[in-house]
Amino acid sequence: MEKVGADPVIAAFYRAALEPAQWDAALRAFARLAGGDVACCFLKAEAGTAPSRACVTGLDEQAWEHGYRRYYHALDPGYAVLTRGPPGRMHLMQDYFSDQAVARSEYFQDFYLRAGVRYSCSGVVPDNGAPTILSAHRAAGQGRFDRRTHGQLQRVLAHLPNVFRLRDTAQQAQAHGGLAWAALDVLPRAILLVDAGLRLVFMNMAAQRLLAATPPVRPLIAVRGSSVDVRVSSVQQQLAQRVRQVCAGLACPRPAPLYAADEDGRPALEIGILPLPVCIGQHAVGDGAVMAMLSLRPLFRTGLRHWPGAFERPFRLTGAEWALALALADGMEPAGYAQRQGVRISAVRSQIQAILAKTGTQRSSEIASLFSALEWDAGTPP
Repeated sequence: MEKVGADPVIAAFYRAALEPAQWDAALRAFARLAGGDVACCFLKAEAGTAPSRACVTGLDEQAWEHGYRRYYHALDPGYAVLTRGPPGRMHLMQDYFSDQAVARSEYFQDFYLRAGVRYSCSGVVPDNGAPTILSAHRAAGQGRFDRRTHGQLQRVLAHLPNVFRLRDTAQQAQAHGGLAWAALDVLPRAILLVDAGLRLVFMNMAAQRLLAATPPVRPLIAVRGSSVDVRVSSVQQQLAQRVRQVCAGLACPRPAPLYAADEDGRPALEIGILPLPVCIGQHAVGDGAVMAMLSLRPLFRTGLRHWPGAFERPFRLTGAEWALALALADGMEPAGYAQRQGVRISAVRSQIQAILAKTGTQRSSEIASLFSALEWDAGTPP
């Protein structure tokens, strides 16, 4: 996996939503993030039907058009894996198909391996009600997917529904190469567009609602005059540096989101920084990224979450790891959790290390960020 991380890849998909010619570049970036050469994004209405719309990179036309689309789509065992559970998760097919199963499969032997690929990481999200599959593929020599790479690819998939909404709204608005403000207003994620000096260019409706909301978000970030201000000075400095980098078209050495903590020390607001190399309204720009898109997500919102069975738990977490992940998402410190459970802190730290390995995260705050979004009603599968 490339060191630049998921954020530039996410930005590439947002750009593709506005500039259809950029879909191939976005998929190439996605394949590089996965440590391979092949990636595809295609709509497949139901089992047994051929993909009705597809964008593929790294596979020749013979393998895709005359191989998969004409015949092997009906034999693809991965489709059953992707559709047996709720959408929105990236699945490592290496966890489902053993070497013995691959050796017995017509799909793998006559198509997949012959096309030069062996390992797949795939997920499905709805696109106007139909399932769209996003997949990255590696050759046998490139090795299996590790959990950290899996976590980065999961981050990309999580943005894909917003990418589709942006694409559809921009097409309807007939923006003539520019970004219609309405296209960003329909996104449920809070979005701020800023220039290199952190001066606000645009704020969508979701961001307006978020910044006007009750704590914990309102004390953490605000728009003062025409500038975006994070109340935590260290985060403000990091934000200013990251924004200057993306507006200059430079790769950020630490592309992970920033976190602003509340008065209790809990990371309460996640700030993602993405380049937006497009023409925006009257702000005509060239090919370089001259604006930054800040994606805001509040953490620790209350909600009812049921206790899923082993098959439903994400990332193959054990029951104990699942309970700890939710506790971290609710702002509990490891020491406090150990005391509440009546276990040694060393045991909790070992569980945290196991969660980090399985989810591809690097620190407890990232575990909190990941699982704070999992707010399901009781009785509803995750």
